[in-house]
Amino acid sequence: MAQTLESASIPAVISKEECIYCYQSPYNDVTLDELTHPPHHSLNVCLHCFQSVCNRHLGLHYQVALNAAGSTHSDYFNLAKVKRPEDRAEQDKRNKKIKLRVVEKSEDEIYETLWSLGQFDETKLSLQISCTSKDANLSESITSKVNQILNSKSQDMVDQTSSWELTVKPCPHVESYQPPQLESVKQAAHSCTDCGLPDNLWLCLHCGNVGCGRNQVGVEGHSHALKHYESNPTHSIAVKLGSLSKNSSDLYCYSCDDETKFEDQRPFVNALKSYGINLEDKLASEKTLVELQVEQNMNWDFQMTDSAGKDLLKLKPDQEHGCGLINLGNSCYLNSVLQCLFNGGVKGWSLKGLGQDFPQDVLYPTNNFKCQLIKLNNAMKVEPQNYPEGIRPKSFKKCVGQSHEEFSSGRQQDSMEFLGYLVDVLDKKIFKNGSNPNDLMKFTMEDRLQCTNCGKVKYSSEAAESLQLPMPENNDPQDLVHIIAQYFNGEEVEFTCPHCKTLVKAIKKPALNTYPNTLVVNPARIRPVNWVPVKTSNELRLPGLEDPAEVLDISQFGSNGFDPAKEELMPEDEQDTGFVPNPNSASQLAAMGFQPNGIARALFATGNSNTESAMEWLFQHVEDADLNEPFVPPKDSSSAAGGKSQVNPELLANMTAMGLDEKLSLKALVLNKGDVNRSVEWVFNNMDDDGELPQEPAGDDPKDYGHKTPAPYELTGIVCHKGNSVHSGHYVAFIRQIVENEKKWVLYNDEKIVVAAPENFEEIKKNGYIYLYSRI
Repeated sequence: MAQTLESASIPAVISKEECIYCYQSPYNDVTLDELTHPPHHSLNVCLHCFQSVCNRHLGLHYQVALNAAGSTHSDYFNLAKVKRPEDRAEQDKRNKKIKLRVVEKSEDEIYETLWSLGQFDETKLSLQISCTSKDANLSESITSKVNQILNSKSQDMVDQTSSWELTVKPCPHVESYQPPQLESVKQAAHSCTDCGLPDNLWLCLHCGNVGCGRNQVGVEGHSHALKHYESNPTHSIAVKLGSLSKNSSDLYCYSCDDETKFEDQRPFVNALKSYGINLEDKLASEKTLVELQVEQNMNWDFQMTDSAGKDLLKLKPDQEHGCGLINLGNSCYLNSVLQCLFNGGVKGWSLKGLGQDFPQDVLYPTNNFKCQLIKLNNAMKVEPQNYPEGIRPKSFKKCVGQSHEEFSSGRQQDSMEFLGYLVDVLDKKIFKNGSNPNDLMKFTMEDRLQCTNCGKVKYSSEAAESLQLPMPENNDPQDLVHIIAQYFNGEEVEFTCPHCKTLVKAIKKPALNTYPNTLVVNPARIRPVNWVPVKTSNELRLPGLEDPAEVLDISQFGSNGFDPAKEELMPEDEQDTGFVPNPNSASQLAAMGFQPNGIARALFATGNSNTESAMEWLFQHVEDADLNEPFVPPKDSSSAAGGKSQVNPELLANMTAMGLDEKLSLKALVLNKGDVNRSVEWVFNNMDDDGELPQEPAGDDPKDYGHKTPAPYELTGIVCHKGNSVHSGHYVAFIRQIVENEKKWVLYNDEKIVVAAPENFEEIKKNGYIYLYSRI
């Protein structure tokens, strides 16, 4: 064991937060003096591949290493963390910090690490006596290796830092910044120079002026730092004093009106010294901008008490209700969607088909999507009782979002967009063949287009996964059934009729060809106000919300099909490129005030997949002179393989020159739209991918999803969002389940699982974002 450690090359980053096969962590809620037996929680860092495995899964890792690498991974570094005792003065200091909501302690100040060396002999791990670095009697070379492991960067922290760095980038004003040349140190003021406010202070890095920041939720401010910039337009860079420490800094550029950062810290450090601030000694006394954003999102909370003020009934994790999902900062959008899928919101949806056992040939499961699904399913549905405090789905989030710019970031996201993205990833990576639980949400939509000039009709159909319904542009109470009926009434559109050979008015009317097992309904609560997307909170009456016996009937929206006795089909359009804008998204964008040609351009440019992406594209191109000019897609736009010819051969050659597989490199460049950095990362994270490009199904012959005959639907799941925008605020899930032999709504609020109260119904009516109706 010692010999293996002594010869090992220790990586700079080691994941020591949880087991690669489950959510076991090394943290114990006891002090060293209270420890009467070996720590209950510990992890074993493999000294061959430096992955962390709990005792229960050591045998699995040992066998996988034999199968995948042909090597014996038998030597381990076992570590456990126990709490350090606190004296009274330290407790008082900590309580004061808690009141300020400021955490300026490192993990080493909170926990003491016990470690030992161990050897696994196929059935059992033999450990030396646990010790700490202080009392270990080891050689200098072994002690050095131990310290390298203990001091290696946490993978979790590296990932969080990386996602934040994707968000905050240097701006031109930071890159050209020169520290002031002062004859002597100019001590920064401890209050706003204009109003005397002692908190929320921003230091101008150009002249040393201290002004208060903007007024925010729970944070007083009068914008005097901004007013200083408006009076001195060249003084654009300011830093927040309260959150400043050697580990964090909030920099803002008033010229760019955005957060920024210094790539090279030297000018920043020198500037602070000019104003009497030594970064090494600085401790934070206020929250950072990120912490404020997370807190604001979390403060958009849902009622957790009944009308008498009593806490709602908490449910213990079990196979019926699953377990809680801890918020990773801005991950409640992901948590709410996963709870609806795993715990009955989509009736019958399950990952049982994947099994509970991990593949025996995947040595690095953290980067394998199937392994992450098995890990998540085992925790949520097989053994949820092992996680009474919930789990942190960070490895799943990292794996599923790795090739997506937004879902790989730490920012809040749109839960409906994530649901669509997750279904798409599952379809392409996991359920390419055989039974697919996502098919429960799919159905076939028909579009009937009738020329008002010649009366001829055109029918087309496509697979759909949801109904995205435009909401009226007012704040009046609405009725879901009425909004659905309005959507199926159709609309008048401009259309070049292939028979009339001219631009005419046409009636476009959708209908249901088939009926899904679970109907996903997404009322569009987003509308542009001064070209900024704003969320509305119209009260929406829902069938089945308060009375489980009340059902949703959509049978009247079924298709009658082509009637040759009464209708005549239009001739085929020789100019037809095969591109048809997504009707759901098109109608939703039209309701926001966008023009048909601009909508078509946006949907074509963003893959014709969802409203959110197209809306963002439209906001970015609103000044384009040709935005609403007649749009004619390229002739090869319907070809899924068209991406092949669009890949820059030089970029492909660069990737293959790095030793990367050509087929995987090609697919990576297609999926990441030619971004080499993201493509290289994608290849490393998808070594087990087959490299096959996704093929577009024939548009006129979609797969036979859903049922031919209608049936009533009951409300089984709801994702609610409280906040001003889908990219901020807080998401929760409500799922109708059997509790104490009665159908009740269960509220999933991150790690908290409670029985909902009638008081929650008003919140659901105003904040419902996704409704799940399941076929009875």
